[in-house]
Amino acid sequence: MKILVDVNIFEDIYRQRAGWEASLAIVSRVRVGSIGGYVSALTPPILYFLRRRTQGERLCRRTVRQTLVSFEIVPIGQETLEAAYDSSLPDFEDSIQFQCAKAASVDRIVTRNKSDFKQDEIAVLTPEEILEEL
Repeated sequence: MKILVDVNIFEDIYRQRAGWEASLAIVSRVRVGSIGGYVSALTPPILYFLRRRTQGERLCRRTVRQTLVSFEIVPIGQETLEAAYDSSLPDFEDSIQFQCAKAASVDRIVTRNKSDFKQDEIAVLTPEEILEEL
């Protein structure tokens, strides 16, 4: 199975928000290779930006790099952006994430914000739902 992991799943872990254990279990499965993990090219700079508020420069870069070590990063090109501009999804950043998921031919998108990905092409699940499915 191939999944695209939304930024908020990593934030669950960083901040130990409600449900962070399920988010960690998903990331752990990617790290051991039992599922293929993808993130959009937006994810590293977003994670960096969020971490930089509380970490020094070098530590922040190292944290983001280590977090994404087993994930394949889906590039964002003109075609992806054009499709995101024209998307019916309500949030542009989520539209980019969705277009990256399509480009990577993933089976599922894993996010805390399922309502932001309302469409019929790719199943969208929470970490708890995908763990149950697996």
